[in-house]
Amino acid sequence: MSFSTEDGLGVTMTEETTDAPPVPAEAPAPAAEEKTSDASLQKKFRTIPGEEILRHTRPSFMAFAGYYVLAMVLMALHWLFFSDNLASMLTSDDSSGVSQLLFNVLANDVTFMALMLGLTWFNRMLNLTTSNRWLTVWLLLASIAPLLVVLDNWLTALLGDSYPSIGSGGGLLPDYNHLIAGAFFSGMLVLLTAYYQRSFHYAVTSDAVIFDHRFLLVRGHRRILFEKISEVGVERSMLGTVLGFATISLLTDSGIGLTQETRGVAAAAAVPEAVQTNEDDTNAEKAGKSVARRLLGLLTYQRTVTSASPDPKICFFNVRGWQDTEELLNELHMRHSQSSQLSELKAALSEN
Repeated sequence: MSFSTEDGLGVTMTEETTDAPPVPAEAPAPAAEEKTSDASLQKKFRTIPGEEILRHTRPSFMAFAGYYVLAMVLMALHWLFFSDNLASMLTSDDSSGVSQLLFNVLANDVTFMALMLGLTWFNRMLNLTTSNRWLTVWLLLASIAPLLVVLDNWLTALLGDSYPSIGSGGGLLPDYNHLIAGAFFSGMLVLLTAYYQRSFHYAVTSDAVIFDHRFLLVRGHRRILFEKISEVGVERSMLGTVLGFATISLLTDSGIGLTQETRGVAAAAAVPEAVQTNEDDTNAEKAGKSVARRLLGLLTYQRTVTSASPDPKICFFNVRGWQDTEELLNELHMRHSQSSQLSELKAALSEN
């Protein structure tokens, strides 16, 4: 049987549409969740009434790839000192005094701590993205961890039976296990890096650019109006080109986004007395000291370079979808620029 009627909406009803199960009404949950999400974002970014969040993003998962590389170096260094692996690789099996001395030096926790402190200092002085404070503190903790065992052994040898001990080995602490310690410090570094990557959140609103940073007990919030922005720059590393992320830096007239770095040897190095001229010097000595001073000045020459700072706290650090973000920033920057506002004012006056 088939029939057709017209309902109040003017839709033709058939047997198939009549027998079909009614279409369930759309649940309002997604809209409610979206509204709650928007409210939480507005609270997090501290937007003002009427301000709309147009885009928000975070650094890419591989934005801090150097941290993961450093974690692997940390694990490798611990493995080299586990079961005297480094000492066994660099020494022979003979019983010569030099070989035995080298073995004892390389199989020593003091040597391990010296290498770890050297890695910490080198990472800090390179002034890379891994040269921040919390990572330096973590490397220092990994460097001095064996010191507790070393102090325990020294006190055991110094005080003898009067020093409390646990177990048959003597002392309060067991021997330092480099493999377990390396797994702990490296694994925790990976977890802290993942948490550090999630601590940055960037937003582009209708009025400003907002950078929010929340890591452990550290909080940071910066708001830059579009009329304060003088330049929008994009920088892509080799890894970013392969994986599809880039860093977008914002420069302002007040100097936000810029950093000054001094390059060269020690600043203001004092001239040694050996190359300073004296009244009783001969002409040949004066000429030689003059050449020495010029060479010393060339070696200790320093220059200050001003460049854009890829600080994750004040830039879109290694974000995905950077093309859309850059296009939106440029569009809003042009819309809020003085030239655009003057053009709109001129057009409005001409219409009147």
